Amino acid sequence: MSLLPKPPPIVLDSVVLINLASAGLLSAVRDLPEALLVPPEVLEETAGAGERLGYADAPAIRKAAAEGSIRVAGDADPRLVRRLMRETRLRETDAIVVALALKRRAFVGSDDAKIRRVAELEGVSRGGTGYVLARLIAEGRLTREEARNRLDALIVGGWYCDVGTYARLLRELGF
Repeated sequence: MSLLPKPPPIVLDSVVLINLASAGLLSAVRDLPEALLVPPEVLEETAGAGERLGYADAPAIRKAAAEGSIRVAGDADPRLVRRLMRETRLRETDAIVVALALKRRAFVGSDDAKIRRVAELEGVSRGGTGYVLARLIAEGRLTREEARNRLDALIVGGWYCDVGTYARLLRELGF
C-alpha cells in the first residue's frame, strides 16, 4: 500500500479520449491510480455518435466505460457551464469538461489550446494526450519507447500535431 496521496482525477475531452482509444490504451489507463472521468456529453460525442457514424474506436470507448476504465461523471455545475460558454465561447461539451474539473478538483485532459487556456484562467491544471502517456510511463504501464511509438502512430493515423507540440510532447515523455 502506497503512502503517497492519490493523484487528482483527469476529466477527458473527446479528442484525448479518442486518442487513447486509437492508440489502444483504454485498458492500460484502468491501472492508473487516478480516475479518468468523462462527462456524458463526451461519451455521446465519442461512443454514441461514433457508433452511429461507424468509427472503429467508438465500441472500444463504450466498452471502456462499461468496464470502468473510464468513469462517466455528469455532475458539472450548470451555472458554471453557462458562464463558461458565455464568457469564453466554449462549446457546451468543452465548458462541461472544464466545469467538471473545477468541481472535482481534477486535471483537464485536453489537447485543444482554447480549452487548456480557459482551464488555466480558471485555475485548473491541464494536460493532454502527452500527459496521460507520461502518467502511464510513470506508473510502469508503458515504456518511453512504447509511448513514443503510440504517439507516432496517432500522428500517422491522422491526429494533427504541429512540430512544436510534438517536440514538447517528446520532452514530456523524457526524450
